[in-house]
Amino acid sequence: MSLPRLDICALTHNAAKWPLPGKALLGCALAGVVWVVGDLTCLSPSRARLHQVEAQEVALRQQLAQKLAVSASLEARTRELGLMQAKLDGLLQAIPGRSQMPGMLEDIARAALANGLLIESVTPLDAQSQSFYDEQPVQIGVTGAYHDLATFMGALGGLSRIATVHDVALRRDGDQLHLELLAKTYWHRLQGDRLGAAVVLARPFVYDAAGLRDPFQPLAVQVDHLPGRPAPAPDLSRPRGALERVAVDQFEMVGTLSRGLQTFALLQAASTVYRLALGDYLGPDHGRVAAIHDGYIELVELFPDERGAWLERSRTLVLNVNS
Repeated sequence: MSLPRLDICALTHNAAKWPLPGKALLGCALAGVVWVVGDLTCLSPSRARLHQVEAQEVALRQQLAQKLAVSASLEARTRELGLMQAKLDGLLQAIPGRSQMPGMLEDIARAALANGLLIESVTPLDAQSQSFYDEQPVQIGVTGAYHDLATFMGALGGLSRIATVHDVALRRDGDQLHLELLAKTYWHRLQGDRLGAAVVLARPFVYDAAGLRDPFQPLAVQVDHLPGRPAPAPDLSRPRGALERVAVDQFEMVGTLSRGLQTFALLQAASTVYRLALGDYLGPDHGRVAAIHDGYIELVELFPDERGAWLERSRTLVLNVNS
């Protein structure tokens, strides 16, 4: 059995005689064919280009938002850059010129003397050239009590010019301690000998020995160090006694002696016992006996600060109960 052959010409020729539903169905079919052909040939490429443009629009909107955020913070970034530049200029000014090296050495020596230390050596070593600055090491050797050495170390960090401490070595030297360290100062290579303004980089560390014990001394001979207070200058023309040539740390209190209403303190140094009354002097820092108690004596010492002004501090010498 064979199917009848579809005659398109006869179909279209007789379409005018079709009933209305057939004509409507044929019109819809022809319209669908036209829409599919038009979509494939004209609309699909345009639709693809539309999707591409929309994606580009999203990317451009994101870039615009980022640019707006950057532009909004531009003023703040400009202020931050100005602050950083000012800080950098301050750091460069804090690096001394070569002509300021004698002043640096004088500041180091003054800090040691202000803390009652014996300066054994302050030796500048060969300068080391770095990328944009020169490094000047200074070998320092001082001798003194533990708390005085610690205060001196804090004073080095508080100098108006940059100074760093390296290779610290501490050893006992009789009743004292010997400190060896390498202090390094720096100068900007482009600065040359030009003097920069002294600036304070940060709050310096201040060593406070109040309430701290000397780990190199037994508890019985601990000496309390208190911060200095302004005081009148001592009488430098006064004859110094024999006990003022001996460091206070070399004495130990071994007892008291009462005679009538007067009380004396008994101090021992190098197997010799000395008797001191109120007002007597002791130690190299113009120490004067201010009070005598059964278990300790109080001294008032005078010493110069870094600027040459005189300060006073109280020190306590405790009774050695094993004596």
